[in-house]
Amino acid sequence: MALIECFECKQRISSTAPACIHCGAPAVAEAATSTATQAPLSFGRLPTNESVPRVTPAAFGRRRKAEVEAEIPAPAPGGPRPVELWLKLMIFFLPPFFVWFLLRRGHSLGQRLLGFGWLALMILLSKA
Repeated sequence: MALIECFECKQRISSTAPACIHCGAPAVAEAATSTATQAPLSFGRLPTNESVPRVTPAAFGRRRKAEVEAEIPAPAPGGPRPVELWLKLMIFFLPPFFVWFLLRRGHSLGQRLLGFGWLALMILLSKA
C-alpha cells in the first residue's frame, strides 16, 4: 500500500482506497476510465461516482451543541437529580474542588446544604 495523490484535490490517499477520503473522487484507476466518458469538468461541482458512497463532513469531528444536549438524559420531573457515586466520593475526599458540581441545575437544596456543610466542616477542622 502506497500513498498517492488524488487527481481532484491533490491530497495524499492510499493506493488501495476506492475513493478519496477528502473529496470523494474515485481512485486513479477508475478516474482514467470514467473521465473519458463523462462531460468536461465544470467549476460548479465536483464529479461524483455513484458507486462510491459519499461521506458527509458532519459524520466526523465535533458535534453540534443540540446533538450533545439531546443525548444527556433530563432529570426526572418529579424529583431532584441524583448525585452520582463518583461525585459523592470526590466531595468526601476533596470537597474544595468537587462540591461546586452540586450547583448544577437539578440538585436539590438538601444535597447542596449537605455538600457545602461538609466543605465548611473540613475548613473548620483544618484550622484547628
